Amino acid sequence: MTGVVAWLTGLPASGKSTIAGLAAEVLRRRGLRVEVLDGDWVRQHINTDVGFNREDRERHLLRSAWIARLLARNGVVVLAAFVSPYRDVRAKVRRIIEEEARFLEVYVKVSLEEAIRRDPKGLYKRALMGEIKGFTGIDDPYEEPEAPDLVLDTSSLAPEEAAERLVEAVLAVNNKNGPPQSFMPCVEIPDGLLKRLEKAARDAGYDDVAKYLSTLLEEILAVKSDEDEITKRLRDLGYV
Repeated sequence: MTGVVAWLTGLPASGKSTIAGLAAEVLRRRGLRVEVLDGDWVRQHINTDVGFNREDRERHLLRSAWIARLLARNGVVVLAAFVSPYRDVRAKVRRIIEEEARFLEVYVKVSLEEAIRRDPKGLYKRALMGEIKGFTGIDDPYEEPEAPDLVLDTSSLAPEEAAERLVEAVLAVNNKNGPPQSFMPCVEIPDGLLKRLEKAARDAGYDDVAKYLSTLLEEILAVKSDEDEITKRLRDLGYV
C-alpha cells in the first residue's frame, strides 16, 4: 500500500510547518506512519549545499520530492512543508511523486500583508531593510497555485482548523483505492498468483487489485456469517 504526499506550499509565515505538525499528530494517533518534511530542516540537515537563487531552490525541491516519493512508496504519509514558489518546479515535484504515490498540492494561503505582520523569524523585516536578497514575496515572486487540491486560508482559519481539513483530505486520498495503510497487512504474493489476481480484477471491472481483494473479503465474510447463523439454528433444532 503506497502512502500519500501532501505538499504544503505558500508564502513564508503562512503556517505550513505548524499545520503539518498538528496534522501529523492527529494522523499518528489514528495509527498511520507519518513523516513531516520541513524546508528549513531539510536545508540544515540534507541539502546543506544549496542557496536561495532559482537554480538552487529547484535543486532543493526536487531532491526533497525524491525523498518524499521514497517514503510514500513504503507506505508513509508525508507532509511536506516548503515555500516552493515556482509553478513549473511544483509541476516537476508532482510528476516525480505521482510515478509511485498519490499527491496532494495544498495551498496554504495568506496575504502578504498578514505574513509580514506575523513575521515569526523576523525575515520579512530584514528583507524589507535590504539585508536579505531574493526573499519570496519581497523581491522574488511567489506564484500562486492555479488548481491546488486543497486551499487552507490561514487568514481566516485557525491552525487547528486548517490541520483538521488537511487530515480529512489525506484520509480521503489514503482510503480511495483501498483500506487505510495501517490496516493493510504486508503479504508477499507469489508472482503467478498476483498475475491471476490482476486478470481476475480486470475481468471483474476493477482497475485496482487491492480494491478487488477487499470486495472479495467482504463477500467471503458475509457468506461465513450466514453459514454460522444457519449452523446455529440447526444446532438449536438438534440437527447438528
